[in-house]
Amino acid sequence: MFRCDLISNIFLREWVTVTGGDGEARLADPAPALSEELLLACLPALCLPELPNPQVTARRTLHHIAKRVHNNPRLATLAADTLVTHGRLLSPPEKQDGDFDFDGRVLRLAEDLALLSANPGHLAGACAQLACLEQPAVIFSAPSRALIRIIDNVDPDHHRPARLLERHNEHRRVQALAVLAANPHTPHAAVALGGLHPAELAWIFERAGGPDWLLDATVAVPVDEDEDDGVVRLVSDDALDKHPDPAAVLQSWLDSPATGDILSRSEIYRAVVNSRHHTLEHLLQIPADKILSRSEPEIAVKVLLDRCGRSTDRWAALAAAMTFEYDEEKISFGELLDSLDPAPADAQTF
Repeated sequence: MFRCDLISNIFLREWVTVTGGDGEARLADPAPALSEELLLACLPALCLPELPNPQVTARRTLHHIAKRVHNNPRLATLAADTLVTHGRLLSPPEKQDGDFDFDGRVLRLAEDLALLSANPGHLAGACAQLACLEQPAVIFSAPSRALIRIIDNVDPDHHRPARLLERHNEHRRVQALAVLAANPHTPHAAVALGGLHPAELAWIFERAGGPDWLLDATVAVPVDEDEDDGVVRLVSDDALDKHPDPAAVLQSWLDSPATGDILSRSEIYRAVVNSRHHTLEHLLQIPADKILSRSEPEIAVKVLLDRCGRSTDRWAALAAAMTFEYDEEKISFGELLDSLDPAPADAQTF
């Protein structure tokens, strides 16, 4: 890896010396830099395919070049295709458990190729990788009345889907796609808009400022009549009071695809537990640590008293079960209660 960084830095530094920071040719210094022909011949070595993971090497080098290309535009035409090919950067990515930078790597690769590449196949491959990322989870939590007045005065569109998408930086995927679409070499058919979240489509139309064909294609995406804007709106209890079935609304929050996102999942659980309309059935679906760690213990105490009663075995089982590690799989409150009763012994036969 150190060898890769050394070659990358030598290549980039020498190329800037030869061409100048603005991409214009300069007279050679008294100690002449490497020739352009030699630098081009050395391009394949930037990837160092003999290393255990040439994808990492090529991805880092490509990103390094992308950061410098603003000062030296000629770099864009030199290394991108070589790095993509030798580094196998468009091979189908596989996300491993605990790989929290997976999305970031895909996004950076798409943004770098949008800046550097003129290869339609490579640009289409970057679009395909973006399409494999999970859809965002767009949540709207109603602020307090006082805060609503302040926000409405400063930003009356704060509740619109495109703005909500940006709240947790969830617009990065569609932003990278818009940058790819702005590259004139990107095939229009590769920019798959049909798989985007409704809020992402709204973001393109309201915020992207992309080419006209992208805006026209966004408007032309068919939408089902029953489809909403894709936003999970966590409304207040005052608003739920006016709904004919508040419990069903809470259940719809728990059933939402947005619960697949860590931040959104916590926000939904907190809204359900805080609502005076929640039922025991709602609580049983929420992770046990979210119920037991609340500052208002009466929410769980009554349920536990009813379940454990005077049974010392159940209280002992509860104490043993309340050891939640941060990285372990979370059990629901209902699963915790079920675990307090030992499995029935097999019937003995005589």
